[in-house]
Amino acid sequence: MKIKHLLVAAAISALGAAPAFAGVAGMADLSISQLLVVDGTTHQFNPAALQITLLSDSRTGTANSNFNGIEGSGLGAGSLTDNKLFPNAGSAAVDVKYRCAGPSCGGINGIYGGSAENNTAANFMTNVGDFALGDMNNTGNALAGGASGLTRADASINTGGTQGGANATIHNGVSARADFQVLANVNLALALTYDTFVRVFVDPLLPAGTTGVATAGVTWSLTLRDTTANCAALPTGCTTTLTWSPDELNSSLVSTKGSENAVFDSFGTIFSDSRTLYAGHTYSIGIDQASNSTVTQVPEPGSLLLLGVGLAALAARRRRQA
Repeated sequence: MKIKHLLVAAAISALGAAPAFAGVAGMADLSISQLLVVDGTTHQFNPAALQITLLSDSRTGTANSNFNGIEGSGLGAGSLTDNKLFPNAGSAAVDVKYRCAGPSCGGINGIYGGSAENNTAANFMTNVGDFALGDMNNTGNALAGGASGLTRADASINTGGTQGGANATIHNGVSARADFQVLANVNLALALTYDTFVRVFVDPLLPAGTTGVATAGVTWSLTLRDTTANCAALPTGCTTTLTWSPDELNSSLVSTKGSENAVFDSFGTIFSDSRTLYAGHTYSIGIDQASNSTVTQVPEPGSLLLLGVGLAALAARRRRQA
């Protein structure tokens, strides 16, 4: 009996000795500040790109979050779709306002340095509260002046016995026709300016007997297809499909202890392989972008049992002393 009491006391002492904010965090933030068509050889602006005729443009975006089983809330709908048929003015655009779940949501703008909405700058290296947040925004068109997009999924835990998760996704598609008045075809590529930040953090000073898990990841891919009817029978044939999924925009991390903590931080401008677009052909571009993160911090079953036995023993002792 004495040994059991000592074990319980040691467990309680270890719990009390841990820092108040030892926690877990996962961040998956991907910001595309510019996606546009450039010359396939020089990577400079090509006036021929302005001769591409847009036929349709569609966007769908979602953002959601969950903390301890309670769904996050925000202004407006958590999923939006916008479709445009040209020559109507303007490109499709979707902006799902951030969805926040958890006790820290009341001060979330302060946590993000003043504003959480469409924030592309705040990156956290450790846990900063109890919340999960998903946010997304997508505007502009790569074939008509440039496009931009944001997906952010952040989750943080300061206190034990909690779990949270967030995700944000973008899917957009463009149908375009390379319609030139001259017979010469054009060799084009895509230029992408981006900022990727993925972080998983489990505090090595978590209370004894407590487990933490953090996962975070971002994905981005683009597909260009020739959708010209009967293109195989045309003199130029069907153009080669371009599938682009750069390593700089695709990362997935997991941590279950301090030694596994990791960060993927990358930014800059990259270029796709070039493709020849043929006059009179119809093409489609599809883009998918997503951010996801989950965090948990819970006592191990054995620790819960041990703590329960200890509390029962303390209660029995108080009854005997009463």
